[in-house]
Order: sequence, then C-alpha cells, then structure tokens
Amino acid sequence: MSIIMKKIFLLIVFIIITVAAKTQCNQPYKSFDQFRNDTTAFLRYNFKTRADCYKGKTVAYVLKDLQLKPKSFIPLYSTKTNKYRGVRFFVDNKGYIDPKMKNQYIYIYWKDLLDSEAVSTLIQTYDSDVWIDKFYDFFKDNIVGEVGYCK
Repeated sequence: MSIIMKKIFLLIVFIIITVAAKTQCNQPYKSFDQFRNDTTAFLRYNFKTRADCYKGKTVAYVLKDLQLKPKSFIPLYSTKTNKYRGVRFFVDNKGYIDPKMKNQYIYIYWKDLLDSEAVSTLIQTYDSDVWIDKFYDFFKDNIVGEVGYCK
C-alpha cells in the first residue's frame, strides 16, 4: 500500500469512528417534568437509554441532568487496586442498608480510578448516608467513564 493510500484509509477510518461516536447520543434529554414526576421512567430513559451521552463529561454535568438531589452515595471500590472505580448515587429515601427494599440509583464509573485515601477521608469526615454539598464539591470535576441506572 502506498503512503497516500494509507493516509486515505486512516482518514476514512477516523471519519467513521467520529460519526459512530456522535450517533451514540442521538436521543434528546428529557426533564423530570416531562415524565410527570415518574422517577423510574425519568431515570431509566436518561441514565440507561441515554447512558452513552455522559461518557467523558463531568459528574457535575450528570448531576445537573439528574435534577434530583442525591439522598446518599456509596463509593464503588476496585478489587484489583486500592482505588475507587466509581460511585453509586441513591435518589430515593428507602435507604441502601435494607436488602429487601428496591432502591433506585444511578452509578458512575470513573474514566480513571480515584485515590482511595481521599475518598476514605471524605467518608470518615462526613457521613455518606446523607448527601451534603461537600460531596458534590469533591466529585463534581471527576470525568465519567460510564453511567447507568439500576432499580
């Protein structure tokens, strides 16, 4: 293959990848009001159906779209390293301790792992059972690798 052919081939591959990446988020965001305050439908659509729309965005961006203030959170620890791989934001008041109750939450896996010491200090200083602005300040600039919804 000549150099010109290789360049053309690489350009075509790049265009295809770029177009494919942009088409992954072709569904519009819908506000909580558009679902007539149906939390399950709102979360399922925006954070499951449209999950790819949040890749590479900040946690602040995701929480702005969430429109519902998280009630609490649990950090998701990586078993392969001593770092955190994500966080689970609970959006209902059922509490995450009772396994009989179905909780609604969104989870965010980081693009890069978080230092466990910083997260541990945060949890030891403040109770993660109740959402406070300090948690928002801590997580807001982290880059999202994956978002999902679970009930």
